[in-house]
Amino acid sequence: MKKILLLLIITAHLSACGNLFFTKEDNSSLATFDAFYQEIDTHFSFFPLLTINFDSAYASNRAILQANPNRSELINRLQEMLNVLGDGHTNVYTPDLLRYDFAEKFPVNKLVSIVEYIDRSSNSNRVIEYGKIKNENIGYIHISSFGANESIYLLIDKILSDLAGVNGMIIDVRSNGGGSSNNANLIISRFNDQSRFMFRSRQRIGKRDEFGAWVESFTPIFEGARFAGKVVVLTNRRCYSATEWFLAGMRTLPQVTIVGDTTGGGSGRPLPRELPNGWAMRVSNTQRQLPDGRDYQFSGIYPDVPLWISDADLDSNTDTILEAAINLLK
Repeated sequence: MKKILLLLIITAHLSACGNLFFTKEDNSSLATFDAFYQEIDTHFSFFPLLTINFDSAYASNRAILQANPNRSELINRLQEMLNVLGDGHTNVYTPDLLRYDFAEKFPVNKLVSIVEYIDRSSNSNRVIEYGKIKNENIGYIHISSFGANESIYLLIDKILSDLAGVNGMIIDVRSNGGGSSNNANLIISRFNDQSRFMFRSRQRIGKRDEFGAWVESFTPIFEGARFAGKVVVLTNRRCYSATEWFLAGMRTLPQVTIVGDTTGGGSGRPLPRELPNGWAMRVSNTQRQLPDGRDYQFSGIYPDVPLWISDADLDSNTDTILEAAINLLK
């Protein structure tokens, strides 16, 4: 009986806390909005590249929220501020993720299915699909994400063994939104024979234009068997984050050609933070420059051969980008 009574007391207490939490959340919209501004003001690394006045946007959106400071309006104003920043790595984790959609206005440039092009290996999995191009001695590897367990990417050694003897390799990372740079490095290393300069990065440490020293990153090298033939990498606007890390490395290799669309443009490393109402957020805290000195944050990584899939090709289920890669390797 005492255990039941204690359980009822705890349940009632938690219920009261829950009510307090939601009341606090409803009454603290301005405080949460101001805290979001402070986190961006303190940590965001791309103020020197912004073309929109962030402080003016903050003032105008705060005035709207102050006139109607409820949870729904808070979410609307935060989304507007994220749109101003234009950074897919700066997000707010409400029950519905608030983020800037860096690829929304652009065509996908990838067919839903390309089964008619590929003799798919039975050893393919949900992350890495591979096989040979039908009627051609060309290997094909599709990597849908760099966010899985490392063991998935270690299968690259078996994949390259299974595809030994091909005249060239196509690596399709279209619509790969990223994941872990360690996984990206693992794949790069299987095609790289020497250390090459990929990019340099620096972290914001003070005012909006104050940063630490630049740190250079180089392509990783694998001491085991590597693929030394020609490689074509396929890209589109939904290539982002760790996928752009992968492309920054692959584009330095002399045997690699990048074909397709410009990438999404996400060079910053996100820093996790928390808002007063308990919502988590991320904010980009670093800058990254390619060897030519260009930060690809808002412009993306350019392909060597820019190509797009036309509406007519979509209607006929023709993958213009993949077919161009096949022709380059034939």
